Amino acid sequence: MMLFATALFLAAQAILPSVQATPRNIRKNSWIELDCYVAGVKIGDTYTKEGEAKKDKWGNPILHYDWQLTYQVCKIYTDSAYYDPAKGRCISKSPDGLGGADWWDNCERQSINGWYDVDPSTNDIVINHAPYHADYAQGHGQRWSG
Repeated sequence: MMLFATALFLAAQAILPSVQATPRNIRKNSWIELDCYVAGVKIGDTYTKEGEAKKDKWGNPILHYDWQLTYQVCKIYTDSAYYDPAKGRCISKSPDGLGGADWWDNCERQSINGWYDVDPSTNDIVINHAPYHADYAQGHGQRWSG
């Protein structure tokens, strides 16, 4: 009787769908969750409270996350991504992700062109001063979502 119950249990497990998700291999150099990092942010010729870009011991700029730049770059991808305010990231709608190199370029380009404040309650862009510009900008991303 015990052997029959074990066999029945194993047979039932074989036909039921797995409840444990396996990480999906996405396209090389693509990201699911994306954000923008900056250093040396200015309004006009004046640095914001963070001041000039700080450098690490190797001379690389120490970047910090900027949700408003992330939000505005994400708006470029309205057909293929959306901004998640809880995570503060741009999330790919496709399980294949967004091209990391394109995202990086768009973070840099938007930081050169300028970006504005965003009202966090409405997600409306608020233009109450000249645009922000950054001395350094990078796009970052994760190949997973969670």
